[in-house]
Amino acid sequence: MRITEAAELYIALNVYQPDTAATMLRVAKLFEERSGVSQIRDLGFTPIMKFRNETFKVAKAVTYNGYLRYLKLLSKWLLEEAYVERDWFAKVKAAPLPEAPPKTIDEKVLVKAISYLKTDSNAPQPAWFWLIVIRFLYFTGVRRRQIVSIEIQDLNLDKQLLTCSYRGSKTHRQWDIPIADDLIPDLEYLVRRTEDALGREMREGDRLFNVCLFYHRYKPDPENPLAMRREQVTGFMKRLSQKIGQRIGAHRIRHTTATVLCNPEDEEQEPDIFSVQKLLGHTQLSTTRTYVKTKVARIRTQVNRMSLPK
Repeated sequence: MRITEAAELYIALNVYQPDTAATMLRVAKLFEERSGVSQIRDLGFTPIMKFRNETFKVAKAVTYNGYLRYLKLLSKWLLEEAYVERDWFAKVKAAPLPEAPPKTIDEKVLVKAISYLKTDSNAPQPAWFWLIVIRFLYFTGVRRRQIVSIEIQDLNLDKQLLTCSYRGSKTHRQWDIPIADDLIPDLEYLVRRTEDALGREMREGDRLFNVCLFYHRYKPDPENPLAMRREQVTGFMKRLSQKIGQRIGAHRIRHTTATVLCNPEDEEQEPDIFSVQKLLGHTQLSTTRTYVKTKVARIRTQVNRMSLPK
């Protein structure tokens, strides 16, 4: 069996989002190309090292580690199903990484971005729509893929609840999160503008965020003519970053939300990281911890609580 064939079978037996499945298959193809081995029976340390070395010629260590995670999943499954006699990837270590710079956005940068969208006539259009997108991302912490998949039935303005549907979840999970008071007027306005554009009331299946309704230059998702594409969110963020001279993006806003919530203004108040885990939809608390940057002021507060006899 070819490694790519094994990947296709593994994907077929599991429930993955389309982009996750596509990435796993792409990694399997890359392994065949860069290792010089295509059959699972020929797996071994030598082709694995060759794949690693060839990958490092064109990609960073963090990219290699991402590939390795997919290959480890596939290799473990091959052993469990007795397609191979040994899990060759079990003891392959990830490449060491330098400490990553913070992925958060300073409050001043967010304020600058919001002010730019509100006041500058050259701001990406429709500016009012993108302003709501930024505020929504900040107050909910949702992913880029989630914001474009939210449907009107996922929104309950009366109870101020949002259902983060399995449609936008990496793991096909679903959970409810609260909607901040500050966000309610934005969403009410968005619904009114959407209904005006549609010429009718919103109904089940209508996407809450669809920039294609408000600006002719945006084309809908080829697979869903009633939906926008997440790449349109990325494109807007890149243009906004260039305009304000500061890096901003949907995932950076998500990290910022986690960090803000885990660093209360009252430094005596203990952060509730479990609530943040629930908000972000993480299955593992360790994942949430990687999103949070603890401020030095909070660490100072803890250090100043220490004492020793003089």
